[in-house]
Amino acid sequence: MIYLLDFRGADVGGPVVPGRIVQMGGLFTRLGTESDLRLESKITFLLHGFNCSRQRGRELLLRLAEKLPSVTDGAIVAVLWPGDHWVRFISYPFEGKDADDSAFELSRYIVRGIKPGTELSFVSHSLGARVVMETVERLIGRDYQIRQICLMAAAIDDYSLSDPEEYRIGVSLAERVAVLASKRDRVLKYAYPVGDLLQAFVFFWKDESGLALGYHGPKPIEGHSLPKQVYPVQIPDERKTDHGDYLPNHPPTPNQLSSARFANEVLQGAMAPKYS
Repeated sequence: MIYLLDFRGADVGGPVVPGRIVQMGGLFTRLGTESDLRLESKITFLLHGFNCSRQRGRELLLRLAEKLPSVTDGAIVAVLWPGDHWVRFISYPFEGKDADDSAFELSRYIVRGIKPGTELSFVSHSLGARVVMETVERLIGRDYQIRQICLMAAAIDDYSLSDPEEYRIGVSLAERVAVLASKRDRVLKYAYPVGDLLQAFVFFWKDESGLALGYHGPKPIEGHSLPKQVYPVQIPDERKTDHGDYLPNHPPTPNQLSSARFANEVLQGAMAPKYS
């Protein structure tokens, strides 16, 4: 069953608010209720990225949900969070706080409303990766089974999965963290380092520190190798996969279909998911 979990206080921008299950699918005649979700034993959370309004995020995530047949035996929860603003891309350097606040509310929602022992998986695009990994960090010590995490075009630092002060401990909870990256992603190549600098990160121009995970994949940090749970896939440059080539439009592009197939194989537990 598919659910919509909304943390937005407004259709565009606005504050992060406590999550509630909503019934406004449009693409679906039947969406799950909060009481239904409490009964689920296997849940996959889908998270959009930066610069998605409530309506746009809903459309993209519900289309993605349709293309994940490997998890139709469990729940799919489309998560709407306010990673946008009416000034659009100008707000990018300041959306990290909303991502962190959304992770706080998502983890709180899970602990309060989802029964212990439930299997949890996550699929994210762009800055949604920060919401996912911050959520997983907040679930450390809780009785949940973190299965598959799929980070597509992740707008977090390339070394963050290796760094004990970032997400390494959360990574260790998961069966696998799959990373799908593209060096043809212009947003992560040009905008991410600038935003990183404005959020007080330094040395952003060096390959080994501060570039985006979703640009050239995960990197080790000094003194710490890449965790064994991390599974990186670099999209071939000839596919020309840009930042908008992951979540499906209507109709979806070939690259968007490839991304959806990759996410589906990750969630299925395939040994070597492919971007094809």
